[in-house]
Amino acid sequence: MTIDETRRLNNGLPSFWAHNLDHLDLQRGERLMQVGAGTGYYSAVLAEMVGPQGHVTAIEHDAELAAQARANLAPWAQAEVVAADGRTHDPGEVDAIIVFAGSTHPAPLWLDRLAEGGRLVMPLTGEQGWGFMLRALRRGSEFDAASISWVGIFGCVGGRDEDAAKRLSLAIRKVPRASRSADMPIAALHRGDPSPEVVEKVWYHAPGFWLERQPSAPQDIRVS
Repeated sequence: MTIDETRRLNNGLPSFWAHNLDHLDLQRGERLMQVGAGTGYYSAVLAEMVGPQGHVTAIEHDAELAAQARANLAPWAQAEVVAADGRTHDPGEVDAIIVFAGSTHPAPLWLDRLAEGGRLVMPLTGEQGWGFMLRALRRGSEFDAASISWVGIFGCVGGRDEDAAKRLSLAIRKVPRASRSADMPIAALHRGDPSPEVVEKVWYHAPGFWLERQPSAPQDIRVS
């Protein structure tokens, strides 16, 4: 369904987002942050998933779309719509975060606010908005990481770095075609910039974070 044809905004394919939502492993009563609520279609789905005892903070950068979402979500008391920048609005601690716009790097706040065992699902996209859906799982101060699907999506406001986008596109192109089922050779997400001591482990890096390649992955597919 088209949201704004002039900006090429749409709801996306429901089966695609159902796959991504399934990887959130949401439980009844959990707290969720949604970045890019649009008109609230998937916010309502998420509100049903967490149930009346849960809470969904649905953030939309466009004030007009946020107003529409707020009206559409009136039947779900557990869903709160906020007109704000999804990369900087602080929802407090949450159990899961799902992002509906492509970035070259996660916002530091998203990683800050994930509770222990919290899950982040976001489009990590390079040039022309193409990339993959990244899933990160918090384990103490560490984050497991995996890719769960391909994605082509519009950019997240404030979440793009031109040089990083080029590196990510190159990293994806270096993955052997036989392995390109969106299964990127990554094992962990790390915060900060990679030190010289770990450079051989870096698959991709962008402002404030880097992805560690799987130990079995050939080194010639990494991009430092």
